[in-house]
Amino acid sequence: MRISELARLTGLAPSAIRYYEQQDMFSTGQILRQSNGYRDYTSGAQRRLELILAGRVAGFSLVQMRERMRDWDEMTAEQRVVLLEKQLEVIEERIADLQRGRATVCKAITELETRRFG
Repeated sequence: MRISELARLTGLAPSAIRYYEQQDMFSTGQILRQSNGYRDYTSGAQRRLELILAGRVAGFSLVQMRERMRDWDEMTAEQRVVLLEKQLEVIEERIADLQRGRATVCKAITELETRRFG
């Protein structure tokens, strides 16, 4: 499929797809070159982009995803679960940090309102 179709299917801009290609996020055979120089994206490329989008939402950095993408196809389901469980721990730590920050901001607002209106 052409990049315009892949962009439509994934919701990504063609420039983002090209960026991920430049960052070596695709496996061999997911992007083929036609004789006229156009790229031909396979269904594997679409699945890879969906995995990248899921990884972004899960909080993986581009560097982390690049490192793990190379291994993802060869990983067993158990290995994938371990990797995702570790990322879940990172997410939960970030949530706890954000909740502490929220509590601090709420407390400051209450104190300021008490001074202003109290």
